[in-house]
Amino acid sequence: MVDGFLDEAGFPSRDVVRGLAAEIGYVMGCFERGYGNEATVLRYRELLDAETTRAAGLIRTFQATADALVLLERVAAGRDRVSMGERARLGIMRERFRGQALAARAAADAAIAASAAMTAFVREGSVTHTR
Repeated sequence: MVDGFLDEAGFPSRDVVRGLAAEIGYVMGCFERGYGNEATVLRYRELLDAETTRAAGLIRTFQATADALVLLERVAAGRDRVSMGERARLGIMRERFRGQALAARAAADAAIAASAAMTAFVREGSVTHTR
């Protein structure tokens, strides 16, 4: 569903996480060359924690909006006639749902990418990316 929203918005949904992980890994390699392995792990652990917290918050907001939208849709489906006000509320909720779905997906992708980059960095002992 969200991939469709991303495509509609003009953002290709393929390889987003892999691309973000590669970029984060490259930056981690640069940081490591200047500050060392331990400082890099500590710094990017903070990034990973922040991205995970942000993603969780956006996903909770998205879930609350989805619940409210389902309730409005259920009420509207149970009526023979839907008032203009209810139609307007449904339109607003659908737009909000769509926007929050995109934000939640982007935040989750960023958290997954940060985790993948950190895992690769720790597993390899350092990052040795070349461009």
